[in-house]
Amino acid sequence: MTLRTEFSQLGNEVNLVAACWRALEISVAEDRPVGVGLAAADHLAEVVLDGTGEVEAATRATQGPVSAEALHTTASSLLMLRRRVDGQCRSHHAVSGLLRAVHGREQEWRGWAKSFHAGLDQCAAALSSAEDVMVRCWREAVELAEFKGCGATR
Repeated sequence: MTLRTEFSQLGNEVNLVAACWRALEISVAEDRPVGVGLAAADHLAEVVLDGTGEVEAATRATQGPVSAEALHTTASSLLMLRRRVDGQCRSHHAVSGLLRAVHGREQEWRGWAKSFHAGLDQCAAALSSAEDVMVRCWREAVELAEFKGCGATR
């Protein structure tokens, strides 16, 4: 494949990440049960809403032509999003905190927590696919640099 082809595929994968992330935003912001909120749910909502900037940066970067800056912006954004998902939402600490918070609550809260985790799983799967294509983009870029004799083997 060529770098342009892989970059185009990366754009498609980033769009899937963005769609999953938007669904997660809706889940944490609009689908939450009404009434007294939970601190754990508030924290997760904040984490997800803060991650929107990373998703938007990756989306913008993949909409333009392929460049070193676009690759860097996309890779950095995907990395930060991965850290956010795994470290702040799917970690043992985050999951156990949310499970403790909804334990003994109304069925609505338990259902919301289950739905939130299903949405996170979808985001993580989409993110993994995008990361796979990102690695292929880097491989193509390095091969191109080596082919052109640009000193990529320093």
